[in-house]
Amino acid sequence: MPARAPLFLALRYLRPRRSFVSVITLISVLGIAVGVLMMVVVRAVMLGFEADFRSTLMGAEPHVVLSAAADARPGPDWRGALERVQTQPEVVSVAPQAGGMLYLAADDRQTGAQTHGFDPQSARPLLDKLARHLLAGDLDLVEGTLVLSDYQAGDLGVEVGDEVSVYAGANVNAAVREYSRANDEDDEERRRAILEAISLHPQTLVVAGILRSETGGYNAYVGLETGRQLFGLAPGTVSGLAVELAQPEAADDFRERLKPLMPGWEFTLWTDAGEARLAAMRNEQVMMQFVLSIIALVAAFSVMNTTITVTTQKRREIGVLAALGCRRGQILGIFLNQAGVVGLLGTGLGLGASLLVLWLRDDLRALLAAATGGQVHAVEGVFLATIPALIRPADVALTCLTSLGLCLLAGLIPAWFAARVDPAVALRD
Repeated sequence: MPARAPLFLALRYLRPRRSFVSVITLISVLGIAVGVLMMVVVRAVMLGFEADFRSTLMGAEPHVVLSAAADARPGPDWRGALERVQTQPEVVSVAPQAGGMLYLAADDRQTGAQTHGFDPQSARPLLDKLARHLLAGDLDLVEGTLVLSDYQAGDLGVEVGDEVSVYAGANVNAAVREYSRANDEDDEERRRAILEAISLHPQTLVVAGILRSETGGYNAYVGLETGRQLFGLAPGTVSGLAVELAQPEAADDFRERLKPLMPGWEFTLWTDAGEARLAAMRNEQVMMQFVLSIIALVAAFSVMNTTITVTTQKRREIGVLAALGCRRGQILGIFLNQAGVVGLLGTGLGLGASLLVLWLRDDLRALLAAATGGQVHAVEGVFLATIPALIRPADVALTCLTSLGLCLLAGLIPAWFAARVDPAVALRD
């Protein structure tokens, strides 16, 4: 048999007697195409969600925060640490900060916020990336002013220009401890004296800006000197350093390299704020890939069904080929070529359809919402304003190769049985 004969016969067998493409072959091709379409689209969208979430974290949190370790006595030299960090080539800026938990109150409403006190000049790169999340006001961090998120502003019912009473977390904790001590006191006079001495020492700040919490985080920001006053830091001292990196993804390597050289300092990375969410996204991707692989496997069974049908219909022709001296490998090649052609057509169709769906994904979302009477809830220019997608060529190639591999594997079993047909039995049936 000529070398190209298996492919010729495979193509011939895919054509029925009365139509160009058999229904069962068409169904097999469409099944594979749907499987590839789902694998490529879902993988790209899930990667896009993770990339968008990472981008949101990088655009809201300091890339690295250095703070004195709890057991560091006395506190480490922050100026020496600042100089050491500044010498690192990947560092864009290092800003001293005075931060901590701050409780806020306006009228009868209260809320809390992790607060960072920065000098606006040294923290300019950080403030610049926060500026795109600004809903109202400014980020100049003038002393005596406060920038908070729209979530906290909603809790307090305040707007830009309103006054807010603030209480340092340490003062609130101290007041709670004193109140508990007063409740344990049996002497009424001493108990009254303790209660009268309790004071939260509130300060009044003016709301200077409001950030979008969904993208800019839930932190609050004040000037450096205001932060020192709020958190009881001595003049010239800070609670930590906020570092901005040229490559935020390298933050972990930055920590691993500097931590042994800077004893007494703790490193908090931008990924720590959303580590649980990022881990959940990775787990979702693994499970979704597993489910989609099952879908691809089911699609491959349709190829097996096609091959089984053809080998059954062509049983006498297989017997004739075997009687004429065709080797088992050549007969096997006929039906493997058939499975390969079906797999190639389905994979190519699914790949093209997936790229088209990803290109039109936002239009399709709007069309689906209009058709179902729903509404697309998105804010232009912010997280999830569009359906995110990240296409990795390696993932697409792996998906296509997996699809082709499953098709060939599915066609191998019936092809193997067809190659072992006894010519005498096949011609007698």
